[in-house]
Amino acid sequence: MDRRTLFKGLLALTVVGQAEAAEPAAEPGADPAPLDHELEKYPRCVVCNMDRRRFHYARHLTHYADDHVDGTCSLECTAEMMLRERRRSFKAIYGPDFGADGEPKPLVDVAAATYLLGSRLPGTMTRRSKYVFADPVAAQRVRQEQGGELATFDEALAASMAEKAEQLGRRYRNDQERLRRKKDGAAS
Repeated sequence: MDRRTLFKGLLALTVVGQAEAAEPAAEPGADPAPLDHELEKYPRCVVCNMDRRRFHYARHLTHYADDHVDGTCSLECTAEMMLRERRRSFKAIYGPDFGADGEPKPLVDVAAATYLLGSRLPGTMTRRSKYVFADPVAAQRVRQEQGGELATFDEALAASMAEKAEQLGRRYRNDQERLRRKKDGAAS
């Protein structure tokens, strides 16, 4: 091979490499369409490993700006995961429309949703239930039957964080008491 042919080949490779470099590479594991077959793609909660298919009526899905996606079983695990990933940019968070017929419940953007907090419906990963509704009228109808209060996503997230803070405080106090008893027992 002569030098001219070799030079043309290298030049062509350089131009192709620059064109590829100009396009941002997709994040490994990125999912630009997270709602498509989401229960098959994200079957387990990234926080507690619960089966999201079983808890389809409480699951959430977080979509980040880099197209990474985290599936969780509940708003409680979503709150914990959001705290862990707070430095990332959130593109959207989706929750299941409890007012929709059928199973699994379809996901809706929580920014426009209404939450029903503290109803007689069972909670997932919490004593205080939190259900998502795309239609505020449906949420009000369930509220009349099951009790509770209507809230925005921000208010539901704040309630989850407050519960988590209570749990952690209780655990800390219990751990301190256990250590104190262990120490007192060893001193005897």
